[in-house]
Amino acid sequence: MDILIAGYILTHPQHLRRSPRSVLTFSKSNKMKNNKIYIPLVAAGMLFGSCNDLDQLPNTNAVTEGQKQEAVQANPSLAAAGVNALPSQLNSYGSLFGNHLDFGWPSCIIALECRGQDCISANVGYNWFTPALTLTDWNNRYILNYQEWEYNYYTIRSANNVIASIPEPNTPELKYYVAQALTFRANSYFYLAQIYQFTYARNPEAPCVPIITEENMDIVGTEGCPRSSVREVYERINEDLTNAIALFTDCEADGVSRSTMAESNNIVKTFANSTVAYGLRARANLFRCEYKAAASDAQKALELATAEGLSPYSIAEASVPAFTTLQDHNFIWGTYLDPSSSQASGIVTYASHFTGFQTNGYAGAGVYRRINKKLYESIPSTDVRKKWWLDGSGNYPSSLPAAYADYISSGYDAVGSAPFEPYSQLKIGNYQNTPSTIGAIDNPLLRVEELHLILAEAQGMDSPSAGAATLKSFVTTFRDPSYTCTPTSSEELRDLIWYQRRIELWGEGFAFWDLMRLQKGIDRRGAGFEPETVFLVAPDNPCLIYNIPQSEQQANPQIGEVTTGAVKPDPVDDEK
Repeated sequence: MDILIAGYILTHPQHLRRSPRSVLTFSKSNKMKNNKIYIPLVAAGMLFGSCNDLDQLPNTNAVTEGQKQEAVQANPSLAAAGVNALPSQLNSYGSLFGNHLDFGWPSCIIALECRGQDCISANVGYNWFTPALTLTDWNNRYILNYQEWEYNYYTIRSANNVIASIPEPNTPELKYYVAQALTFRANSYFYLAQIYQFTYARNPEAPCVPIITEENMDIVGTEGCPRSSVREVYERINEDLTNAIALFTDCEADGVSRSTMAESNNIVKTFANSTVAYGLRARANLFRCEYKAAASDAQKALELATAEGLSPYSIAEASVPAFTTLQDHNFIWGTYLDPSSSQASGIVTYASHFTGFQTNGYAGAGVYRRINKKLYESIPSTDVRKKWWLDGSGNYPSSLPAAYADYISSGYDAVGSAPFEPYSQLKIGNYQNTPSTIGAIDNPLLRVEELHLILAEAQGMDSPSAGAATLKSFVTTFRDPSYTCTPTSSEELRDLIWYQRRIELWGEGFAFWDLMRLQKGIDRRGAGFEPETVFLVAPDNPCLIYNIPQSEQQANPQIGEVTTGAVKPDPVDDEK
């Protein structure tokens, strides 16, 4: 049977001009027949270059779990390789296919943004994320679908290996290692739950994804694993984060933390800690409608963040392009791209595809990411975030630093491809706050501002006045001094917070999750999309969730052949 990879070339484009929108069919007769195009989750680790040193003896014989455990107990530093690999996997280029959208979670973030209604881009050959834009990436043979599955299950596999090698975390270092693995595993399961099934509130018993842990990972390799329900996946997430919090609390009290364990200051925030674990549990509790628990966790995470010296961007800091470095005081957790790496100076980066300020990048070749024009026009002039995009005439704010202003005024990027378009993003800057060929910007996975919005919503579902007070305090202090907030119900307040989340978290991967969580569907009318991508999608349309990859269905006998029944949505008439 032929395996169709639609929408992209899998080989390395040699330069920017090569279009990614080819269609390749790899048959068994193809000379690449020995390459694994698709493999099941139980073998996911085979695709990635990162390796746990505990997996093999010097004579290359496989190590048993018992031998791993004995080795780690005798020398805890042996577990460090597996733990240190976890954050690097999130930002790894070429882990699957080596093409120009294969660069880890930052690539997944862009795909999620393109699926929604607030991030507009051109439907052209330079746009590697066209399947997400056109809502066809749910196909179980598409690369975007496959990489979401593989990135997360490989992280889960790596986390399981760490946990399995430390059955008794009885020292501060071992507790730290297991806590890291539990946090990364929980985050991956949360991610999977958002894209392979509808939201918890719609049907918590709906089949979601297989749960693989250190306890069943060996048998899964031979017997497969069934899909667990949405409820069961969230229970796994909650248990992992609860256990991680307990371990972090203990080891941090003994002086072992991500600051003391990280090899350099640049990567400290790529690892988790108590603040991260509480923040992720607050996020998960919000998504599963456990509002009191979400409020409690968000409040605790904010207290811990304050103790770390973390806080939101001020109004002045938010008035210029930013969100580029983990060192910023509003980043709690994120990915790191080494500016000295070959990837950073190439065109396979988040900056290349998204910001428009990497001068040799795809965005500047005519794939600028733009905000929904109706959303932009609704932002008050007193709100500093109005400066995060060009206006409808293509004008930039007076506060824009000269390097960025000169670059936009020149009309073209270094390749001479396309001028900036109205509503193009200015929120996310470039490395060292200047347009250049270096795209080494970091991506926030959790920042302080989100915790304020989680707290406001969680409080507001019980007491609209309490939630409104939290929301008003955050917005007036950090974004818009003139902001007022007087909701009459929890539902009205939640919509007000959703509006704030659409603006505040734009470009960070949350917009599509919120559309699903709040069961809003997708309405692209009047937003600025091209006619062929103007969709009005009901919240229960199966095209909103991914089919489980074909490779997994074929290799996992306990899943078998399943389909969501999705079809590509038809465009609708636009609104002017």
